[in-house]
Amino acid sequence: MKIFLFLTIIVLGILLYYQVQQNPATMRIGTLGVFIVIGVVIFMYHFLNVTPKVLKLTVHIGYSMAVFFGILLLLSMVRHSWKKSHQWGLPLLVGVYLMCLLLFSQWSLWWLSAPWLMLYFVWQFCRFIVSSVVYGYQSKAPTRGPLVVLGGGLAEGYRVGNIVDKRIQAAVTDANNMSEYPMIVFSGGQGEDQLISEAEAMRDWSVSRYAVPFEKTQLEKRSRNTYQNLKYTSQLLSQQPFTFYTSGYHVFRGVLLAKKQNIDAQGRGGFVPLVYRIPAFFREFAGVMSMNIRRQILWALVWGIIAFVINQIMTY
Repeated sequence: MKIFLFLTIIVLGILLYYQVQQNPATMRIGTLGVFIVIGVVIFMYHFLNVTPKVLKLTVHIGYSMAVFFGILLLLSMVRHSWKKSHQWGLPLLVGVYLMCLLLFSQWSLWWLSAPWLMLYFVWQFCRFIVSSVVYGYQSKAPTRGPLVVLGGGLAEGYRVGNIVDKRIQAAVTDANNMSEYPMIVFSGGQGEDQLISEAEAMRDWSVSRYAVPFEKTQLEKRSRNTYQNLKYTSQLLSQQPFTFYTSGYHVFRGVLLAKKQNIDAQGRGGFVPLVYRIPAFFREFAGVMSMNIRRQILWALVWGIIAFVINQIMTY
């Protein structure tokens, strides 16, 4: 058993390495990574000689924590969906589910099966985190341009804030290390509460603060979100490959959005303090899940049905 587990972990590690080399912008990396972690935990269990009583207690505690965390993830997705579209579909669906979770709590079969739906979201979150971290670590500085800096809001409606400044810093650092200074595109439209477009504010900031040559800058001023940032910038650059710069936690969702539009782009991240990065990952996860909302609902239903069937079999 130990040899089989060890060999399985090795094979999964090889597959993970191959996937990273071939295409790092995929959630398959997270799938392989999570399976490797599970394999290592099981492998360590056999070495530590954990008693059945301790194992059962650990599983119960882990299950309870996972269900609670899953509810937080589900509520985070509802919040993201509402802010994005102001449609009642998903909030109502989640509300009905949580009500049923409480109303039918006395039915043991339902109580055993329904919380497994929360584990689905925990599973997806773990895949997302692993994929995002791996992509960030493997991302290498480009050797040529163009470079694209994505907007992220303006302080007081006109000024570049600290988070966007870190994006600009990352792009300028890579640009300064190239043999030929690249074209830098600043992408971001003007919101209702902003005095100028994000693109103009970032360009002015980079020229005055980091001495970026004005003639080496271009502006994309139509976009209102990341999807449009990538779409309109790709059109501006005549579909040529580029490297975009955003906050570290936002890079992976950016490359998934680029991939969805068949845009040849890689992402690089500016530094973000850990205190901001942790809550941001919840928003990014909700954003990734909403990219294929129908597929996620379908898989969640399949997951719940399988859990119901398994618990029914175990009950009898």
